[in-house]
Amino acid sequence: MGYAYGLISAFCFGAGAVLFRLGQRNLPGDDGHWLSNLVNAVVFGGLALVVAWPTWDLNGFVTLVVAGIAGTVLGRFSLLRGIRLIGATRGNTFQAATPVTAAVVGWIVLGETVSALEAAGGALTIYGLVRIVRSRGDDSTETPDLTGYLVACGAPLFFGVAFVLRRWGLEQFPGSVTGAFIGSTAGIVVLSLWEAGQGRLRRRIRDGRSAQAWPFIAAGLITTGALLTQFLALERIEAWIVGILIGTSAIWTAALSMIFLRGDERLTLSLMASIGVVFVGISVIAVG
Repeated sequence: MGYAYGLISAFCFGAGAVLFRLGQRNLPGDDGHWLSNLVNAVVFGGLALVVAWPTWDLNGFVTLVVAGIAGTVLGRFSLLRGIRLIGATRGNTFQAATPVTAAVVGWIVLGETVSALEAAGGALTIYGLVRIVRSRGDDSTETPDLTGYLVACGAPLFFGVAFVLRRWGLEQFPGSVTGAFIGSTAGIVVLSLWEAGQGRLRRRIRDGRSAQAWPFIAAGLITTGALLTQFLALERIEAWIVGILIGTSAIWTAALSMIFLRGDERLTLSLMASIGVVFVGISVIAVG
């Protein structure tokens, strides 16, 4: 079931990327970060009230808090800003490099081994991402320079670290719902403090109450499902394998973009070929 949960999570993340881009069209000054995290925290808070909590473990709790900040705050910031700057398909494809980070950090923290074939797959994945960056001349989004690509590179780094920390935290403090609740709550607290410090919290609340914010709310709901199934997968299989499965979200993003984001970006043959290279690399990692 761990593999099934990982693939369901991938679909939800892919659909969420498209919804975030739709919301960014409606609200140009908002990436949807704060509002989607609020939705995550509220839904998981409700679920946490009706499930049995595990035996208290401080180390596990703190690890899940740090994982929430790494993934929900830093990783999602990189992802959403990348989506705004280079489009949903290109921005979300960078998540495919997450298993590379997860494999390295998992080897250091969890003792998970990485074979030579897995390393080769990681190198092929990175090559595919470089091809995507080099195809920026075909980009029809707002910014044709490297800024968006550099920002998007942060997503696999932070998400990979978060995957490993979540798995270790769940070993000490098991519970997919409670783990997701701890992480999302840590995320919304940090984001609220940041937005308040920047003088934007009232604006975020006002934007969240407007009709134009519905894609962000929908994205928050679907990413809640993505996070829950991600935690369920992490309870059952290795962190880097979860990263591989969730990396397939780029396929769903590309398919859904062709339907719902027409005119937003061109899905060129070069871009699709580069995505194909990325997933050949991921397949090599899986076989290895």
